Amino acid sequence: MLALALTLVLAARPADGEGKAPKPTLAVLYFDNNTKQADYDVLRKGMADMMVTDLVAWDGVTVVDRLRLEEVLGELKLQHTKAFDVGTASKLGKLLSADYLLTGALSSSGGKLIIDAQMKKVADGSVVTSARAQGDPNAVFDIEQDLVDKVTKGIDIKVKDFAGRKKAKVPDLDALIAYSKAVDLSDQGKIDEANAAINALVSKSPAFFMARERKQEILKHLADLQKLRKDMMTDSVLKVGAMAEAALKDEGRFATLDARAQEHLMAMRILKGRFMMRALKKFLSAHRESPRVMVKGKEPEAINLMRGWVENQRRLGEEYDQWLLATGNLVDGTRYPNVHGSPLDADTQNLLREATLGEVRVDQDPAEQLLHFILFGRAIDGENGYTIAPALGDLDPKEQAAALAIIDGRVEKLMKARDKAGARQSYVELQVKQQLETKAEVYERLDRDEDAIAALQKFLDAYPTNERANDVDKKIKQLLGVEHDYSHNQRERWAQALKTCDDMDIRVGNGTLDRLVARMGLAGLDARAAELEKACKLGPKTHSAFDYVYQSLAHEAATDDDCDRYRLYSKKYIEAGGSAGDMMSWAKHFEWCELGDVTKQVVWFYSALDDNWTLELDHRLISILSNDKKVLTLDASRDRGKLGSDQISFRLEPKGGPSDFKCVGAYWVKDGKRLETKDCDVTFAHLATDVGDHDEGTFSASFFEKGEPFDRTLKLSKGHFRLRREN
Repeated sequence: MLALALTLVLAARPADGEGKAPKPTLAVLYFDNNTKQADYDVLRKGMADMMVTDLVAWDGVTVVDRLRLEEVLGELKLQHTKAFDVGTASKLGKLLSADYLLTGALSSSGGKLIIDAQMKKVADGSVVTSARAQGDPNAVFDIEQDLVDKVTKGIDIKVKDFAGRKKAKVPDLDALIAYSKAVDLSDQGKIDEANAAINALVSKSPAFFMARERKQEILKHLADLQKLRKDMMTDSVLKVGAMAEAALKDEGRFATLDARAQEHLMAMRILKGRFMMRALKKFLSAHRESPRVMVKGKEPEAINLMRGWVENQRRLGEEYDQWLLATGNLVDGTRYPNVHGSPLDADTQNLLREATLGEVRVDQDPAEQLLHFILFGRAIDGENGYTIAPALGDLDPKEQAAALAIIDGRVEKLMKARDKAGARQSYVELQVKQQLETKAEVYERLDRDEDAIAALQKFLDAYPTNERANDVDKKIKQLLGVEHDYSHNQRERWAQALKTCDDMDIRVGNGTLDRLVARMGLAGLDARAAELEKACKLGPKTHSAFDYVYQSLAHEAATDDDCDRYRLYSKKYIEAGGSAGDMMSWAKHFEWCELGDVTKQVVWFYSALDDNWTLELDHRLISILSNDKKVLTLDASRDRGKLGSDQISFRLEPKGGPSDFKCVGAYWVKDGKRLETKDCDVTFAHLATDVGDHDEGTFSASFFEKGEPFDRTLKLSKGHFRLRREN
């Protein structure tokens, strides 16, 4: 099938030595079902996958993935139930960036399956070539291979991967139908059903390679879906929220209920809290599980939900204490909760599993969860939970102070109760340690190390012989800086960087950025940039450190869904001398944020060297068109202040018209030596129309270098350029 696309391409290719034409792109559309058998409707997708799998084994063309076709059909809101007209096919081809479309149909006659195929040119819809193959339906693989062979017969092309063609092998027609159904279910988003279908097929036909490969893809989709479900307000989550709200209408009667009824009501309040934390995710960044930063512009909604959760949790704490007193589990101010079994029935527990809201236990101290939420933003909406940045205590100092006061009060009560605890003294001391460590963690988070040390020292003063005293003493030494602690070292390096502006101090110290974001949210990015820009000046000795920091700020902003800041710091990164190639490569990881105008005036020239190294030139990136319009030169060099003085130039001449150029030669000044070649290729994505406009495209070239201890060929591949037209 690949050869279908090559029919025209090979005829249009220049002779050897005239330069290599770029590979054309072929898209395989879904075949029509003219068999009058409804079960065969799904075959159009399975057949397309089969064709694509076969076609990639041929050399000379790029084949569009079927998933991309499905995506474009969705964008156009098209259902491929009949052949497209010329206009629609042309639009499809352009959206797929395809030069040729492979269309076809399935039919049957006399018990035979017949497959017809046509190669159409996207530009005008003309038919380039056609072929037909037929045979026993269960020999569908042989029919498909025969079709390819007939179309490619007499065309001078080579199969680059004979074994690759076998990847399309289908055991029989039933297997292909089953495969097609699984693919269609996956396309519809019915991932659970698709997973069950593909598993059954692989178990029945373990040698069916395409099915095994698709199984892995569906498993990945399933994993992604399961992850997404943890963020979604699904029907089951909404049911849990409504159930909890209805049950809590009786909260005023809590004191009159028996212990078991109290446990059930507390469980409902816990579920209300988890429902609120699930709802909160709508206003938080979603491209990593934790920490989740408040989305720009959604802060009021997020804060309202956070305050609502705090109020619900405080009420749970009051109910918890009443329940402990009623059941005799609160002794001398110390909690000893004891619960026998879950207070929820089996149906409710099943609903929780479906909603991924986790198991519910009422014997866990609500006050502890409340403190960690206010002070550190630690939220629970299911089995694992997540962290919010910034925490409510960071946003509201009064909440933070009140939480620290609760810790002080609990420590005081625990210390008084310790002497009366008898055999439980060790348990009480552990609780004291945990409370004081929480307090120390808050102060360390605020860079108040002396206050953190004072909190930990209080435990050592009270219980110097405790078995955990050495651990506490070690933490104090880390805060003092006399024992190594990576986090503390990063903070010291950043403080030093603001005095020395040393490159390595800035790089290492910038590791504290995550702490800043945890406290300040997205505003922490601006605070980091302001610190650096106030303390240090951008110059030859600092530009590398500046672009390192700006890049980290841009990436953090994109990860946290702040596309405006992503563009801002990407622009600063480029202005500081950062790599345009790196910026464009990283942009692929943040496809939800577009660089937009950031690239409007940016130029670049980069490629892979010998498929292993990156070669990027960043100086005098220009293109020049001769006065007679017969020569277009692409020039790029490296700043002489950076690692050598490379210069690369491509010479292009018109091959078909004033807007159509081919590479006729190139040279590379490398380490003082000039290497020349005619083995070069340049393809334009955009050709400048005037001075100041940009020439954009891709390139490749091979240079022969004589040298010691041996001669070698240097290959530039996957090259990308964007050059400003100067003449």
